[in-house]
Amino acid sequence: MIFIIQSLLLLRYKKIEIMKIKISSLTFLFLFCFTNTEAGTVKIFISNVDQEKGTIHYAIFNNPEFFPEDQGKMLGGVKNISEVVKTGIVINELQESNYAIAIFHDKNFNNTFDTLLAIPTEKYGFSNNAKVFFGPPKFEEASIFVGENETVEILIELR
Repeated sequence: MIFIIQSLLLLRYKKIEIMKIKISSLTFLFLFCFTNTEAGTVKIFISNVDQEKGTIHYAIFNNPEFFPEDQGKMLGGVKNISEVVKTGIVINELQESNYAIAIFHDKNFNNTFDTLLAIPTEKYGFSNNAKVFFGPPKFEEASIFVGENETVEILIELR
């Protein structure tokens, strides 16, 4: 009798393990088939660098309502200026959409965009080299379109 119960338990354990393997396989297949493997990339190059000292802060936005406010950035980062001058900034895994990019050159490493009486004292720039008139450009002026499997290269001139 004990042998029969052990055999039934073992059989049930094997069925559970087989089900786990099938579920794991189905999960992998689902993730492989339905995740976005066709993401876009943006390569940012900068010009008009007067000193290779400090860092470049960059932010990418996909919501016009919050451009270019810090709390509205979709993602961002900081890179050493000399590295950016040599290789640029690469942003991967972007969904097909319109994006606007804002950057500034933090020469004194204080992680702040320095101004004096609301006038910038550090260089900055926007995608499309969007013009600045008494404030930042509109999202539409700075926006670029990134499609699936597309690499978009842009040049931002610091001013």
